[in-house]
Amino acid sequence: MKKILLILLCLPFIGFGQDIPSSFDEETVRLFLDSKISLDNNEGIYRYKHSDPSVSSQYMFLILKDGYKYNGHIMSANCVGCQYWTKGDIKFEMTEGAVDGLFDVKWKFPKKQKTRNSQLIFFSELDGGLITDKDDLSLIKLHPKLGKKNKRVKNGEWAGNGSGIIISKSGYIITNHHVIDDADDIEVEFILDDEVQKFNAEIVHSDKVNDLAIIKIVDINFDGVKELPYNFKTRSSDVGTKVYAFGYPMALSIMGKEIKVTDGIISSKTGYDGDITKYQITAPIQGGNSGGPLFDDKGNFIGINAAKLNIKIADNVGYSIKTSYVLNLIDILPKSIDLPSNKKLASLPLIEQIKEITKYVVLVKVK
Repeated sequence: MKKILLILLCLPFIGFGQDIPSSFDEETVRLFLDSKISLDNNEGIYRYKHSDPSVSSQYMFLILKDGYKYNGHIMSANCVGCQYWTKGDIKFEMTEGAVDGLFDVKWKFPKKQKTRNSQLIFFSELDGGLITDKDDLSLIKLHPKLGKKNKRVKNGEWAGNGSGIIISKSGYIITNHHVIDDADDIEVEFILDDEVQKFNAEIVHSDKVNDLAIIKIVDINFDGVKELPYNFKTRSSDVGTKVYAFGYPMALSIMGKEIKVTDGIISSKTGYDGDITKYQITAPIQGGNSGGPLFDDKGNFIGINAAKLNIKIADNVGYSIKTSYVLNLIDILPKSIDLPSNKKLASLPLIEQIKEITKYVVLVKVK
């Protein structure tokens, strides 16, 4: 069965369940690995080495963890049948065995993606890479160094960004769990008193299963926001509802910090593989949109944007977590929050709606 890749939207380099680089050239992959918030010693760039000079196959792989498995993505290849592969394709899958360092590896054929017989390989820090049970075949790790703790932050820079929506005058914000997971520092930016302001924030509660989190502004310079102009809708919206996705895609890299708004419709009331917690939407979303709100054309807040299908599978297929599941997370907070229930946006033209909503959508920066 062909593996369907979803794309998480929080960081400049993207994946779902498994982060993947935006491209598979070596420079981009190295930057991607250096930017990952967590990285185990098995993940990294490897060179396929065969001691027999008659074997002409040569590969460079990126091995990344995907749940309980590891995928070997092709970065470069020189082999018989290489015309059937493209950069980023998964050449093999590894599953860790019950014995530490022992992996079961299934290699894939070109084109039809059938798996070959399993092969056992061992991970060895002393030998500097993944070593097979055959002396003449090995995967040599090139980057990053073994045992080196990965750090996302260099020279104090923010490592990645997501988006969020303010849900209370006191500064509570909804975003995705994967945006703030393992973050040591969080800063939010948004328009307040007609200018962009920055405030420190901290994690209040998170829901890893549904990929949701509540953060709160904790900054001596923050005195609260005005009454929120939108309505927090918890009942499901219908297929065909016109929707607008707000957020800060790739704000720290190529797209800039101006808020972006895209439009589409709800195309399904269930998400990937029938997930009832999500809507499927056609509004385009990119890396950095994670945690940004989804509004309908009446100014109702109806979802949190979380993921999209890999473009190799389908165009403009995104997923947004329904606000009813956001409400479940809010309900378990020790302190109650008065959720916005303002209907004034319904009577405003779209341009004016966007101007008002934009004031409460935040850029979430993490490191």
